[in-house]
Formats: sequence, C-alpha cells, structure tokens
Amino acid sequence: MGGDLSIILSPKTTLDLGAEQRFQTEQKINGYQNSKVRSIPTLSLGSTYSINLDNAVFVNASFEGSSAAPDVIFGINLWKKF
Repeated sequence: MGGDLSIILSPKTTLDLGAEQRFQTEQKINGYQNSKVRSIPTLSLGSTYSINLDNAVFVNASFEGSSAAPDVIFGINLWKKF
C-alpha cells in the first residue's frame, strides 16, 4: 500500500513525494527457513523540470528497505516527447 503526491511549484517545476509499505513473507528453501516476515518501508522524493514542450528532466531519490537490507537509489531521467 502506498501513495504519491505531486506539488506544482511553478508552471515548469513539480515536486514529487511518495511513500509505500510492503511486506515480505518468510521463505523456506529445502526445509530451512532463511528469513522471517519483514516490513519494507519506502520513501521517495523527486522533482520534474519541464525544459520545453517536448523535453523534461526528472531527478529522484528512493530510500527503502528493512534494517536487514537498506537500499538507496538515485536517478536522473530525461524525457523526450515523440
């Protein structure tokens, strides 16, 4: 379950926020239990800037994971309308 929010800062710029909560069930391999049920929260933050009518750039960061496997992802996307 989760949600996203986009806030328009100007006609060319938006701020994007997201939150998600996932659950991982326990796993057994060959009868051996190697993990328990885990809660995996994810928070994301990004911004989109419209260069012109056909081009935009999106910069984002995502912070996720349980204490057993934290993860951070940074990204830059260039959008081109065809």
